Amino acid sequence: MKKELLYDNLLNAIKEEFPQKTNLVNALVDLLCIEKEAVYRRLRGEVAFTFAEIVTIANAFGISLDNLVGTVTAKSRPFQLKLVDFVNPMETDYDMLDQYIDILGLAREDDRSELIDCTNILPQQLYMKYKYISRFYLFKWLYQCGTPGKTKRFEEIEVTDRFLGIQLAGVEEARHIHNSYYILDPLIFHYLVNDIHYFMSIHLIGKEDVKHLKDELMDLLDEMEKLATRGYFEETGNKVFIYISSVNFDTSYWCVQIKNYHISLIKTFILSSVASLDEGTYEKLRKWLRALIRSSIMISVSGERQRIAFFKAQRELIQNL
Repeated sequence: MKKELLYDNLLNAIKEEFPQKTNLVNALVDLLCIEKEAVYRRLRGEVAFTFAEIVTIANAFGISLDNLVGTVTAKSRPFQLKLVDFVNPMETDYDMLDQYIDILGLAREDDRSELIDCTNILPQQLYMKYKYISRFYLFKWLYQCGTPGKTKRFEEIEVTDRFLGIQLAGVEEARHIHNSYYILDPLIFHYLVNDIHYFMSIHLIGKEDVKHLKDELMDLLDEMEKLATRGYFEETGNKVFIYISSVNFDTSYWCVQIKNYHISLIKTFILSSVASLDEGTYEKLRKWLRALIRSSIMISVSGERQRIAFFKAQRELIQNL
């Protein structure tokens, strides 16, 4: 591989992490312990990063060295698994969450921004402002991904104020995406109710907390039905398209286009995702999700009878918790 192409790949990967040049320069000064002018010379290509510096940058920013040297082929596309600790986050966890919020924030300046969320769990952009629903997904994540033998009850899950702030920021910024498409698994609320019943049966969720969950789920259903009826976010006027799929999903998939970012996300471990910034991957996933839309029932604005029937069935399901 030509050195010039390798260097260009490295610079592009770094700049994707830090769209603002000032933040990038300061980060590299702190990371590499060199002067600002030395950083500027490297970014201009006048001086090459040493191998040790490249490794340090790759480790700090989560950049794949395989991708830099061109081992990605048409049959192999790069993904990264972001292993955020959602219950006991450290500074690096907050940094990963903040980076995603920063990218969402760019949607305010992009009238072509788009989100397609094909999901078998409740869309994060809709439920994260609900205290008990958000806590339930954190609780389930900790139950399945935490330390064996140290299971916490639902009521013992605590969330930091900073994490709550990031969640609410995510909800707000998502409403600035110009077009949002939500393709829901037809059993999306069934899966959630089954989970709640299971944790009740092993005495990890008490009756009082189940009541709070029921109340919030009813409120969420009211919000979703109003959103589907209007077809846009009331706060921003940006369009929302909600579909009920004709088939079930094995997991959840997102693709997000904002400014120069083309992000593909595949849900793993309940709250985590494997993510790719590769444009070819984005186009492949978007094409598949668009095909899925064609075989789904639209309940936003149109499809009034199906919309009423869907939300009525979900309320009956939640009421029986």
